[in-house]
Amino acid sequence: MTVGEKIRYYRNIRGISQETLGNLSGINPATIKKYEYGIRNPKPDQLLKITNALGISINLFMNFDIETVSDVLSLLFKLDEQVDMKFEAEKDENGEFIPSTVKLSFQNATINNKLCTYLKAKQIKENLENSKEKLNTEDDYTEAINEIEKNIEDIKNHLVDDNMVVNKRTKGIAVKLFPQ
Repeated sequence: MTVGEKIRYYRNIRGISQETLGNLSGINPATIKKYEYGIRNPKPDQLLKITNALGISINLFMNFDIETVSDVLSLLFKLDEQVDMKFEAEKDENGEFIPSTVKLSFQNATINNKLCTYLKAKQIKENLENSKEKLNTEDDYTEAINEIEKNIEDIKNHLVDDNMVVNKRTKGIAVKLFPQ
């Protein structure tokens, strides 16, 4: 999804008009329209105003290129610092951790429930891929895979639409409120 498509997507989830989003964000509604149609791209400060008005994280608009071991580990270490996350691994007879048994989990029910929803969607896709021979044609298979991938993207977008604070330093349930 482009930035404009994401703005429209989350605006529609909220059930608000371009004019309302403009009023909430302090941005001219005509400019919101240009962003949504891809005529213009918002500058970072404008995007922050929009995400604050929508009550979502600006991170939803960032494209992370995760390509190296360093990229993965730096994200995991940052998560471990800020979120109640747990790393586990079995040990061999010498007390050494076995790399192939490494697992991570979260100590937050909301995160775990959302991850389970995502896993269910991925399982449906895997089941479809494993039953390819049951579909009549290659076109039917391709169409079904494309549809499930679109559904998975929709599910992911709905799952990340949550501003509950899960930082380790936060006690109890907190919701991040964005200033207007």
